[in-house]
Amino acid sequence: MKNDLDFIRDKIENSGVRAPEDMNEQYVAKMTENVAPKLDAAKQEKPKRKGWKIALSATAAVLVAVIALTIILRVVGGSGVRNITFPSGLALKQFSSYDQIRDEVSRLRKAQEKGDFWDNLKGISRALGNDLYMEESGSSSKDYAASDSATGSSGAASSQSHSETYEQVSGVNEADIIKTDGKYIYCVDSYNMGEIVIFSAQGKDSRRVATIDVAKQSAATEDEADFDYFSYYGYGPNVDEIYLKDDRLIVLSVDREDSCEHTTVQVYDVSDINNIALLDSMSQSGNYSSSRMIGDTLYTVSSYYPYENKVMPVCGRGEQPDGIPAECIYTLAGNDTDSFLVLSAYDTLDFTAQTESKSILGGVDDIYCNENHMYIYSTVWDDANRADDWSGSYNVSTQILKVDLTDGLSFTAYASVKGQVDDQYALDEYDGNLRIATTTYDYLDGNDSNHLFVLDDSLNVIGSVNGFAENESIKAVQYMGDTAYVITYEQTDPLFVIDLSAPTAPAILGEVKISGFSTMLVPIDENTLLGIGYHTEDEDYTTLEVQEGLKLALFDVSDKANPKVLDSKSYLYCDSEVQYNPKALVYNPDRNDFIIPLNYSNWGHYDSAKQEYVYVDDYYGGVLNFRVDGGKLNEISRYKTDYDAVDRCVYVGDTIYMTHYEDDGLEIDSVKYK
Repeated sequence: MKNDLDFIRDKIENSGVRAPEDMNEQYVAKMTENVAPKLDAAKQEKPKRKGWKIALSATAAVLVAVIALTIILRVVGGSGVRNITFPSGLALKQFSSYDQIRDEVSRLRKAQEKGDFWDNLKGISRALGNDLYMEESGSSSKDYAASDSATGSSGAASSQSHSETYEQVSGVNEADIIKTDGKYIYCVDSYNMGEIVIFSAQGKDSRRVATIDVAKQSAATEDEADFDYFSYYGYGPNVDEIYLKDDRLIVLSVDREDSCEHTTVQVYDVSDINNIALLDSMSQSGNYSSSRMIGDTLYTVSSYYPYENKVMPVCGRGEQPDGIPAECIYTLAGNDTDSFLVLSAYDTLDFTAQTESKSILGGVDDIYCNENHMYIYSTVWDDANRADDWSGSYNVSTQILKVDLTDGLSFTAYASVKGQVDDQYALDEYDGNLRIATTTYDYLDGNDSNHLFVLDDSLNVIGSVNGFAENESIKAVQYMGDTAYVITYEQTDPLFVIDLSAPTAPAILGEVKISGFSTMLVPIDENTLLGIGYHTEDEDYTTLEVQEGLKLALFDVSDKANPKVLDSKSYLYCDSEVQYNPKALVYNPDRNDFIIPLNYSNWGHYDSAKQEYVYVDDYYGGVLNFRVDGGKLNEISRYKTDYDAVDRCVYVGDTIYMTHYEDDGLEIDSVKYK
């Protein structure tokens, strides 16, 4: 008669069910290797060989029993994929083996190939002007995720005041292409993509003191360091952004190996600028999407499209990072995207700490993050309402995944709301609720519509304002406590004030209109908002408004039901990176003023009298220094340079530094504050 273990073994062997990879015989053997049973403290004599065999057999028997029971529990119900239903009613599926993940990716690819086939057939049919195809019965709609040289200590010890990167949430650091510690200025060279250039902050005596070539610094051998990646492959490591913390420079870059992109984090010791040393590095699958740094922990999000047989995302140290465990990989209910979102938490100070990582099948646009939670959002386009001739409207929605950062990485909620998010500033968490502003589009009628949703801790929608500012789209959002300020635009720039004091019943209190539109709203105080954006004008040669420069606007919101425009200034034929990148805004709390790049270019204008275009060739770079005083926008100074354009600027002490590009690459210039 068979014993219990024989019975269990027969059941498993004849079931056709494959054990999870973390429970196969090789894994068990590795786990039991060199593992001896604990001896009673009173019996410390060396065990005999026969006794060891018996003890090991007993240990193996227990392991087999546990494994068998675990397998039985996992296979009950069929696939073994664990369904996690969130309070919002939406589901997240957790995998338990790599085979399940491969099967799911394969299924998604086949579904996409089938959808692409029918889409191509439709195109051929339309081109030939006849009906060559028949709609596949029972086919589901397809979602489209939007895509995709002085020596000394680091300037952290410097007493000079200096600029910091503009951040959405206080205490949550954001990466940028330029950082300063008050002694040196660290810049990502956007032309030589794999390099970081370091300048001394010495006013007119500033000079390049060091260059970090990411590929050479991370090379394992001299031959590898001498290898020219760009010449051989046509590309090399591409540095995206950097952080600066104490004596550490943290570099985020993207590289490609065997057609697979991966995001790499490198930590450099810059305490001695003449002897910069690579301390540690970590990499994860996918193209860099975004990151945040809280304390010494770096949270990095990337988007990974598996190439050929390299399906599983990886994350960790070394040239061969560990595969992310199957149980740390998920998929969203209804997902039709075969790419992975990869999230990691990496300690940039303690290099013995384990890097934690999670992954999920789905897309990523960007993130909003505070000290406790991260919200990862992505846009999904549904063409269900589209006619065969491709006319009609799209349903657009935003998927939101909530991650708890207080104890590792935990997916805690998931939701979907209608509309598309403009940028990360459209999201904000307050008193446990998430507020999010979106725009929906109707391409058939050309009508846009805007919405603001309030979601609770579980991401259930508990309140909303729907359909405001018809035929316009959201350009900027700023939350201040229980109030939201929303800029929309089509032909004018309305500022909407939305009361969120009652989360279940948000309401528009007031609005004010101004020409042009703001793409960034900056709180000056509780009653004043600064808008930075575009000056627009009606042109004779078009029926539309044309963006003709930079515009600053000052709003009085002391009476929320009756907001007012206090002041505005336009700079015709000027542009600034701050119009589309909030990190280009520099605020000096000591002087209570602002600095932004401001570049002038005038190529001509249309002469309506002559009915011809008059060409002009006039351009220069510069920066604008201004202050808000007594309800007025006061220009302190406008610095003009001899070169084409200023890319970014920072300040150290009483000096403003400006970066620009010349034939030899990235250069820096400076002017004294006035």
